[in-house]
Amino acid sequence: MNKPLKNLEIIGDCIRLRPFTELDISNIFISWLNDKEVVKYSNQRLIRHTHNTCLDYLNNFSSTSNIYLAIENKETKELYGTMTGYVSIHHNTADIGLMVGNKKSWGLGIGCEAWALLMNYLFSYCKIRKVTGGTLRENFSMVRIMEKNGMIPDGVKIKQELVDGTPVDILYFCKFAND
Repeated sequence: MNKPLKNLEIIGDCIRLRPFTELDISNIFISWLNDKEVVKYSNQRLIRHTHNTCLDYLNNFSSTSNIYLAIENKETKELYGTMTGYVSIHHNTADIGLMVGNKKSWGLGIGCEAWALLMNYLFSYCKIRKVTGGTLRENFSMVRIMEKNGMIPDGVKIKQELVDGTPVDILYFCKFAND
């Protein structure tokens, strides 16, 4: 297995994935993390984000095989969101996550393209055997992204988390390199 490149750049039709850096921690980025609509289905909704909390999160990726990526418009370089890849070298697996915070880019297929780009990179370059992802059942957009990218159900944690006091399921999906 190849470790993910820390200087990774993946270019798609509309977007580019590149390493997220401290320069990306802007007031606009922090506002996404504190926007109840953006983080409605994420545990980020439970944290009040500041420059320091964002910097601490970014620093957690150094000296690991995990990756933290910016999603940006490949022409204008406008930031759309972020992706994470938590890579297990020992098990040859990766769990990926996505946040599209730039609301004007919602509904344009940005998340779906970013998901496909990172998944394909992990399979082709890193030789990952299995990619996983999870989301709350109510996050229909995220469920569609995983399904459109050929992922299949990989389990359910029933009534695992509380959203506005209501217990909700976490759905897990996976795709294998040979699928």
